[in-house]
Amino acid sequence: MLCHYCGYKSHLKRHCSKEGNCEFIFSGPGVERISDEVKRKFPDKKIEIFSSDTMNKKDSMDKLDKIIKNETNILVGTQLISKGFHFPSLNCIVVVDIDLSSQGHDLRGAEKNLQLYHQLSGRAGRTGKPATVYFQTYNHDTKVIDDITNKNPDIFLERELEIRKKNKLPPFQRFISLILTGENEHKLEAEALGFKNFIETKIEGKVLGPVNAPIFRLKRKFRVRLLIRGIKSMKVQNSIAKIIPNYKFASGIKLSVDVDPINFN
Repeated sequence: MLCHYCGYKSHLKRHCSKEGNCEFIFSGPGVERISDEVKRKFPDKKIEIFSSDTMNKKDSMDKLDKIIKNETNILVGTQLISKGFHFPSLNCIVVVDIDLSSQGHDLRGAEKNLQLYHQLSGRAGRTGKPATVYFQTYNHDTKVIDDITNKNPDIFLERELEIRKKNKLPPFQRFISLILTGENEHKLEAEALGFKNFIETKIEGKVLGPVNAPIFRLKRKFRVRLLIRGIKSMKVQNSIAKIIPNYKFASGIKLSVDVDPINFN
């Protein structure tokens, strides 16, 4: 097992003191699970997994060479497929569950989907042959997909700017993310409230939160997040820089600051 946030590695095999060895059940639409399903559907096809994990191995160049020579029929991969590779015979791309990438805590989720679509379009049909890109979605409102896949990206961008302006989101206002971490959850929550009360009447902006950070626990420490929203100027940043040194955090509590964060994990 590998944590992609902190790099911690561990063997999957676990021994339970009550019942002996643990039996894990894997879930979720990972590339391995999708690859297994594709193999059942197309048993006669040569299928390869294309991800940062598989392409970091010693035989990665051999795999890439087989793909280019059309010895591989189906690629099951991550967004790595869209990153500048030249696959002459690639003429059909299926994006599984695009709804997942449009949800979450990244303000640029829809914008990144637009970039992904155009990157994928550039990977398919590069030798002049007809090509198709399919998006799987469970959203009955297909307008978002229609905007993203429109040949004129300005249609999507104009609508996205209207939404952001209405909701006071970047680029019309700026965000600063404050993450407090600590080993004691209750102590951390109390400290976050105390910190908010201390700063909210002294800064040039509005304090949102505190709430649990989307990645609530990392490296055995709990994480709580505050967001500060303000006008696009150095006033917010400067006022925070002056206030923070005047606040004494409880022992074991640490603060990290991210100015204009892309996402709020």
